[in-house]
Amino acid sequence: MSLQSLSIGVSGLRSHQTRLDTVSNNIANSSTTAFKRQRAAFSEELGQAILGVGRTAGGSAINPSKVGRGVSVASIDRNFSQGSLNDTGIKTDLALNGDGFFVASPEEGAASEQRRLTRAGNFTFNQNGELVTANGLNVKGWKVGEDGTANTGELRNIRFDPNSQSAAKATTEAEVGGNLSADATDGDTIEISSVVYDEQGKSHNVVIEFEKTENEDEWNFTVKDPQSDGGPGGDGVFQGGNNVASGSINFNDDGSVKTISGDTYDKGGETKGASLDWVPDAVEGSDPTSGKSLEINLRGITQFSGSTTSKFQGQNGNSAGELSDFQFTPEGKLQLNYTNGVQEEEYQLAIGDVNNPNGLEQQGENFFTTTGASGDLQLGRAGRDLQTSVVSGSLESSNVDLAKEFSDLIRAQRSYQASSQIITTADEVLNQTVQLKR
Repeated sequence: MSLQSLSIGVSGLRSHQTRLDTVSNNIANSSTTAFKRQRAAFSEELGQAILGVGRTAGGSAINPSKVGRGVSVASIDRNFSQGSLNDTGIKTDLALNGDGFFVASPEEGAASEQRRLTRAGNFTFNQNGELVTANGLNVKGWKVGEDGTANTGELRNIRFDPNSQSAAKATTEAEVGGNLSADATDGDTIEISSVVYDEQGKSHNVVIEFEKTENEDEWNFTVKDPQSDGGPGGDGVFQGGNNVASGSINFNDDGSVKTISGDTYDKGGETKGASLDWVPDAVEGSDPTSGKSLEINLRGITQFSGSTTSKFQGQNGNSAGELSDFQFTPEGKLQLNYTNGVQEEEYQLAIGDVNNPNGLEQQGENFFTTTGASGDLQLGRAGRDLQTSVVSGSLESSNVDLAKEFSDLIRAQRSYQASSQIITTADEVLNQTVQLKR
């Protein structure tokens, strides 16, 4: 019995030493970025059955009885609960608000077994403009298309060119909205204007004049080219001289547009508004925007009683621009901002997740890899495939609660002392047994 007590005490020493190590590691990493605290879970060793267990000499049943053989560490579990987010003001510092991991690997096109998962988003751009972890691994994502959707195929290195430029784009569409007052009388006019751009990014003005007619609920419109000298073609930027398009708008009783007629264009089976032709580059002195039209949508105009508020609400052209800034959106998209007001989305971060995070294998330096216990890595997009958002300019702090850890440290120390006392007591019992022969 005494020898068994010795082994039980030793098992307690070993197990509580592991618990002390675990708690100490938590305390040591209380300031480590995105560290997840661990705990040591114990289990009872299989007990030894007592002679005669289960039935008395008379044959009647009794409760089974076993003597325990000690304790062992069943598992070291990691708590993946969300840590608080600390603002750093550094745009390449990223934090995940929700489940999942950033994905990194040493090279582009690396095999899945080489991929590393991390919650620590203290990233930087290296000399090649690639987003990398603190130890130089490339952060992975997908290229974003012109429609703003990521091509979720092969993972690529997140990168951007600090010397990139935004190309000039000719204006091909413009939107007009607001109200033309139903209180206007015959002959009342209003002019609105907007800047538009040719293919070289040069800015030009386009003007629309609205004039109330004697007919109820009808307005005439005339699109003017202020750059023209008035002649046919002239030196303007639109074909047709000074007045390049005209027509009329009729309204329904509810204030919405009923019909638009004149120099118009159709889309989706509906007449939308005025259509202008840019002067082809063959015309001397003009800007080279050959074979393109400018469509001005007038369907957003209303006619209600009150003030006239009609105006251009937007156009799709722009001048050339230099890169002025960048940022990561909550969906993890790298967005580039240019001096011409254009915003382009280049890449989107890939967010990885597994069914059993505790099955991940720790690799050190805040990295994990998948195992058979964790399940396969599932890649998704923040805010779409996963209920997770990316917070730029912040880092996730450790989820270690120091007050709890120090409390656990005291408990582990006391348990270790109690196990050592078992060995001391067993030794005294053995000593008394040896002395029985005297």
